Amino acid sequence: MYLSSPSQEPGVERARGVGRDCPLVVAPRSISARALAATRSPRLLRGSVLVSLALLCLPTPGGGSLLQPGAAHATIVERVVAVVGDKAILLSDLQERARPFQVQVYNSVPEGASRNAALSQLYRQLVERLVDEELQGREAVRSNINVTAEEIEAAVERVAKQNDVTVQQLFDEAQKNGLGIAEYRQEIRRQLLDAKMLNLRIQGRLRIGEDDMRSAYRRIAQEERKKLEFRAAWIRFQIPAGGGALESERVQQTAAGVAARARAGADFAELARTYSSDPGTREQGGLLASMQPGQLPAEVDAALLAIEPGEVTTPVRVGDAWLVLKLVERAPSEIPEFEKAKQQLQTRVYAEKMDAARRQWLADLRKRTHVDIRL
Repeated sequence: MYLSSPSQEPGVERARGVGRDCPLVVAPRSISARALAATRSPRLLRGSVLVSLALLCLPTPGGGSLLQPGAAHATIVERVVAVVGDKAILLSDLQERARPFQVQVYNSVPEGASRNAALSQLYRQLVERLVDEELQGREAVRSNINVTAEEIEAAVERVAKQNDVTVQQLFDEAQKNGLGIAEYRQEIRRQLLDAKMLNLRIQGRLRIGEDDMRSAYRRIAQEERKKLEFRAAWIRFQIPAGGGALESERVQQTAAGVAARARAGADFAELARTYSSDPGTREQGGLLASMQPGQLPAEVDAALLAIEPGEVTTPVRVGDAWLVLKLVERAPSEIPEFEKAKQQLQTRVYAEKMDAARRQWLADLRKRTHVDIRL
């Protein structure tokens, strides 16, 4: 089996026993998902269909090659998709890891450019994962960290118990998704090793405080708001055509004064009937129809997401007008109160910090190790 050298020119590999002027030709280094989606005709792409494309230039008795008439014998070449230090990651390694995920792609994405784009993204993500695992494995050897068969079996039993199934049912489900029993155990081993290495690095140094949990709670609440139906009202202040910056500033000051009055308790609907330049909503006190986030301009959405029902914004510039907005109502939140969600928040924040620590650790390892991704 031939494995190309890390120092070899990217994108070109040579077959064993082949002359220097006869390279093993491979497809371009990468292709974007956007380019895949834009084309209507089928294309053979290295990143999408993962086919090893080779032009084998083998010597013939007459001194020629496969490109010339004469007898020839095929040589099998294993392609290298990444190099980590002195270790080559092979195309067959990538194909083996991709198999269960390919089943999901083929079952959920229609044939054509969309499927090719999904497969291309899958292979890029998986080759990155294989590189990370090789880096992690090297560190585990240096640190004398390993995972025993007993630990793997205990973990398998825990997973089965958490999902309220037997171990055999767990294996059966894995096999339905293209993952054999040995492969499933290997995946469990990788996860256990990952956890051990992280614990070794950050044990005793990970702190989770009240501020961390409140920050996470606010982020979760904001994400939920982006999906909740709401109703708003506005007062529109038109900027005269050709008025320039000075006229825009004058209109903004007027809008700010009206906003201040609304915030101080003045009736928003009456203010809208008096000041709004929007004929479609003025007589209704500026009231808009119920809608979902994303139906209004981005500036309006952002301002309304930041306030609670009954509150009024400062003037927001949208096109040729300034708007003063009031959030009339929003669909009720399904998130529990902070105090009731503390335990879940602590678990979430811990997982986020662990993930950040892991990514930083792997980034540091990459800086210290030769890594060449050839997919």
